[in-house]
Amino acid sequence: MRFYYPAALLAFLGACASLTQDQCLNANWESIGYNDGARGRLESYVTRHFDACAKVGITPDVQAWQAGRARGLPLYCTPSNAYNVGRAGNDLSPVCPSYQQRSLYHSWDWGQEYYLITQQISELEREERDIRRQIATGFVPPVTPEQSLLLASLNDRLRRIGHEINRLEDRRRRYASAPI
Repeated sequence: MRFYYPAALLAFLGACASLTQDQCLNANWESIGYNDGARGRLESYVTRHFDACAKVGITPDVQAWQAGRARGLPLYCTPSNAYNVGRAGNDLSPVCPSYQQRSLYHSWDWGQEYYLITQQISELEREERDIRRQIATGFVPPVTPEQSLLLASLNDRLRRIGHEINRLEDRRRRYASAPI
C-alpha cells in the first residue's frame, strides 16, 4: 500500500499545476496570457506557470504572457462576465480598471443574488425531500395520536416550504439575466 500514496500525491499535485508538461513544451505564451487575462487571473499568476514549466526546463516568456493577458483582460472586465461570475457564486477578480468598478460590481451583485436565491431553494428542496422520506418511512399504520400530530405538522411544513420555494423562484426570475 505504501506505493499508492506517493502516486496519489503526485497525481494530486499534477492536477494543481497551471499547465501540463506538453503545454509548457509547446507554449504560445501570448495565447496563454490571453486566456489567463480572459479568466481574470492576477499578474502574479505567471509564477504558477514558472513552477509548472520548471519541471521540464522551460522558462515562460513573461513579456509575451503579459501582452496576451493585457489583450484578454477586456473580455473579463465586462458587465456580462461580472454577472456570470457572480451567478456562479465566485468572487470578482480585482483586475479591472477602477473606472469600471461600479458597473462591474452592480452586475456581479445581480448575479450573486441569483446564486444566493438558488442556494436557498436548494436547501429548501433538500429539507422537503428529507420530510417526504420521513413521512414515507416513519408512519406505519396504525398511526398513534402522537404520530398523527407529527404527521400533520410535517405536512404543514411541506406546504410552507412549497410556498417559500415558489416565492423564491419568482424572485429569482428577476435576476435570471444580467441587468441592462
